[in-house]
Amino acid sequence: MFQLKSDLLKEFLSVNPKSGIYINFLPDHPHVPVSQKDQSVLDVALRAGIEINHTCGGHGTCGTCLVQVVEGLERLEPRNEIEAEMAEDRGFRNEERLACQTCPIAGLSVQIRNP
Repeated sequence: MFQLKSDLLKEFLSVNPKSGIYINFLPDHPHVPVSQKDQSVLDVALRAGIEINHTCGGHGTCGTCLVQVVEGLERLEPRNEIEAEMAEDRGFRNEERLACQTCPIAGLSVQIRNP
C-alpha cells in the first residue's frame, strides 16, 4: 500500500508542469499544475485526486461535471459542439462549463459544483 501511494506521489510530482499552467479548483484546491498530457479541466482534476462528478466518463453527455468559471472565462475557447448543445438544452449560464469539454488555460479558476 505504501508503495502505491509513493508511486502516485512520484507521478504527481513529476507532472510539475513544463506547460507552466495552473488551475485553481475552488474552494479547496488552489494552484493545481496542468500536465502537457491533460486534455480537459476534468483530466487535471482527476489526475490531482480532486473529485468532480462525471458519470459519462468525460464524454460530455451527462452534464454532471458542470463547473462555474470564476476567473478566466474571457480567455477560454468557445464551447465545442458537444458542450454548446448541452448548454442550450439545459440553459447553462455563460460562466457554467463542462469540465470534460473545457481545455485548461493559465489562470483559470473554477468552482466545483459537486453535491
